[in-house]
Amino acid sequence: MLSNGSRLSLVFGRSLGRVVVDVHGSLDASTAGQLRHRLTDLIDGQGNRHLVLDLREMTSVDPAGLSVLVHAHKKVQRNAGDLVLSGASPAVLRVFERAGLDKVFSLTPSWLHPSHGDGPPEPRSAGLGA
Repeated sequence: MLSNGSRLSLVFGRSLGRVVVDVHGSLDASTAGQLRHRLTDLIDGQGNRHLVLDLREMTSVDPAGLSVLVHAHKKVQRNAGDLVLSGASPAVLRVFERAGLDKVFSLTPSWLHPSHGDGPPEPRSAGLGA
């Protein structure tokens, strides 16, 4: 459980050929090293090239946290991979925009997250085949 938004919790999974990392809490100077270590292991140690960071539960990010994300982005790009940031809150998106990183990263709304399929569910109409 998170306390005061000052802790970071990471949950790892796989979906559609990608490593998915759910980021919970605050990514700041006190927690950035934890994420850097885990991403370095995923990319360099395990050879993963396609990652999604699910940011729906990330409460905040500071320059140290942004630095970790930029570093990981460069690593996967050098290996012809990609790093997708998914579901960031409006407050977190503003931090990326102010830093000019909204033009660097692939930022997607949460419904584009690979574990949720290719998009929002199609509306179902009565009378059409199930």
